[in-house]
Amino acid sequence: MLAKIKLFFIRRLMKKLAKKHQPQTMPTQVKNIVVWQFGGLGDMLLATPVLIALANKFPDADIHVWCSHPQFADFLLRLPQVQSVNPFPVYDFDTRTLEKKQVRYALNTCVAAMDRQKVEVLVNLHRPKLLDWWMVEWQVMAHLKPALSLGFQPNDIQGSLLDVSLPENIVPTQHYTQSYQQLLQQADISCDKQTRFPIIEDEKQAASEWLCAVVEKPWFCLHMGGRRLALEDKLWSVASFVKLTQQLVQDGFTPVLLGVESEAEVGQNLCDEVPKTLNLIGKTSMGEMAAVIAQAPLLIGHDSGPFHLAVAVQTPVVVICPRHDAEPEYLDYDVDSVHILRGENPDAIDVTAVHKAAKGLLA
Repeated sequence: MLAKIKLFFIRRLMKKLAKKHQPQTMPTQVKNIVVWQFGGLGDMLLATPVLIALANKFPDADIHVWCSHPQFADFLLRLPQVQSVNPFPVYDFDTRTLEKKQVRYALNTCVAAMDRQKVEVLVNLHRPKLLDWWMVEWQVMAHLKPALSLGFQPNDIQGSLLDVSLPENIVPTQHYTQSYQQLLQQADISCDKQTRFPIIEDEKQAASEWLCAVVEKPWFCLHMGGRRLALEDKLWSVASFVKLTQQLVQDGFTPVLLGVESEAEVGQNLCDEVPKTLNLIGKTSMGEMAAVIAQAPLLIGHDSGPFHLAVAVQTPVVVICPRHDAEPEYLDYDVDSVHILRGENPDAIDVTAVHKAAKGLLA
């Protein structure tokens, strides 16, 4: 009952904000653009076509990105028009937490910092799962009063605070890159669907040094981790990775193992069984990892950050997605070099199927 009452008042507030809003058109000159995108590395990579499209449309504008945590988004500063990457921990703010003074202070601090950026165009790429977060984002937008706002519209709210919008239920039917392209096209901004990860020369050099041991052999990259899948206990088993890797070694390929330091133990378990593996887990920065993947003929890994990195650097990838709630809006890139294997659980994805998909792309 309390939850229903809360939702009633949230919808009422949002309808009130929408009723007050006067639709705007594209300003003739734009100096400051704010882009909201929240989530991990994959989410931030999905935003790169939008940032490049905005930079092409408004070459004199500064773009400020607001994200869940800068550790996932600092690479965006390599795009010349991105002037800043800022933390906006939107998931910390809801009707319950905002009762606390320190949480309200944190939100007000974010809003004040955005105010100082003098937002003229606000592009919100987030599609919240809770109406609480929609409410917080709308309240911030109402305060900022950008000359033009773009984003997704919650299905059960009549009227909109946005000048250009797509209904939120369009997203699960198509990949995010397609939705973002469609959103910007409604504002007469041309946008492609190719994600990017800019790699600097030092990272290319570091990757070449790491790979000197395998450069004259057929090789491939392997990623056994995945933050979300690990939390949900849905990672493909070490035994399955060992069997797959052994088969590819028999085929003449050398595995190059990638990952972050927290995945070192699971990686070592594979290396104990497949001693020919080059283990780079925890040894590379994100940029160096991207540089290694960019030189690889193939990446095999879970639905996680390195998968999205591979797409961004245009390396073929076999994606292991062992969960029943696989999200096509993240997975289904419109490219032939991505082969996705889905299963209701880790045991439902067969080693033979992964091996066949890998051999097909390696060929």
